[in-house]
Amino acid sequence: MVAHTASVAHAGTTSAGLLVLRLAAGGFLLPHGLGKLLGWFGGPGIAGFATELQHFGLPSAPPLPLLLAALQTVLGLMVAVGAFTRIAALGSAAFLGVTVALNLSHGWFWMHGGIEYPLLWLLANLSVALTGPGRLSIDAKRQGMAHGR
Repeated sequence: MVAHTASVAHAGTTSAGLLVLRLAAGGFLLPHGLGKLLGWFGGPGIAGFATELQHFGLPSAPPLPLLLAALQTVLGLMVAVGAFTRIAALGSAAFLGVTVALNLSHGWFWMHGGIEYPLLWLLANLSVALTGPGRLSIDAKRQGMAHGR
């Protein structure tokens, strides 16, 4: 009986911890996507994002900048709220993996344009993808509805 009580308490704190991780991993990605998509938060907007893509030697013809900005925004939101979480977190990690690869030549420290910051968020999203969303998520609610709960 005591072991059951401990495991229930642990499940609650684990879900709370996963909620915090999801809110951070998705919540930090979301404004970057919105900055590219809508120019919010001092972001470049679609035209500025297209210029950034060109700077890195990447394709930048329409509608690619719009699609990438929308994808980053939607993935960040999905991770934060825990909707289709594992897929969204893997997509976010892949998106951030490209950012890491593009900044490898700048070294480690983010203050010099290095990979430290995007790698941190890549690993946070990968952690969410590996652990799942926890009970405090849309996925858990959907799963409960599918099982008649």
